Amino acid sequence: MPYSIEIAATSAAPPEVVFEHLAVAEAWGVWAWFPAKPVREREGETTPNGEGAIRRIWPAREQVVAYDPPGHYSYVALSGLPIKNYRADVTFAPQPGGGGTAIRWQGRFEPKIPGSGPLIRLFLVQMLGRFARGVARHSEHCEPGCPAYR
Repeated sequence: MPYSIEIAATSAAPPEVVFEHLAVAEAWGVWAWFPAKPVREREGETTPNGEGAIRRIWPAREQVVAYDPPGHYSYVALSGLPIKNYRADVTFAPQPGGGGTAIRWQGRFEPKIPGSGPLIRLFLVQMLGRFARGVARHSEHCEPGCPAYR
């Protein structure tokens, strides 16, 4: 049985800045805590962080499947999680009046272990919520030299 998740957050930063903080694997280690440094293992087909890029963000290994700056970014989990068919779509919309960015993070997955879906969904809601709030806050204060500016 498939499960879905939807998280919303807002940032005072413009969509272009928030998008880059999510698209650059190495930036994840600045605005979220991981036991291992997030890295891009393979560049994308037309741009380093674009479609086809593979990144390791502990414990998962992910592939970028949509890269449309500054409005849409999507990735799928290749390995490292107790779920299958995981896909996340993150959209970045300008707030009315040019006042920042509305972030919408949607995910879909199927549990590998029967009966574990509700618990995994609860965990992912908490984790993705922390990610959305973390990237939103950090993007508001990032200046040139920040990992997303690499």
